[in-house]
Amino acid sequence: METTNLIHEDFFNKVFVSYFKGQPVRVILNKFSNEIKFDADDVVRIFGYNSVNDYLGSDNGLDFISENKKENPDRPIFGAENSGAMFEQFNPFKNEN
Repeated sequence: METTNLIHEDFFNKVFVSYFKGQPVRVILNKFSNEIKFDADDVVRIFGYNSVNDYLGSDNGLDFISENKKENPDRPIFGAENSGAMFEQFNPFKNEN
């Protein structure tokens, strides 16, 4: 990745943007757990998809879902923020006006 810049910070998280082959990728750092997450839409754009929904609706996405369910049968794939799901509904800017 090229340069990384802090673009948002709140009580729980720091959000950075970096670039991979010219594509922006947001990285979310939980300040309490030090867990790092990548914005899924940004990641799938690197692979030529418009969004996570487009990716998951493709053959590759369906294969991913199938493999994930085999390897992690108790972990949900989709869920609300802090649910432990692989794809969480997370918006670091939700509290800003």
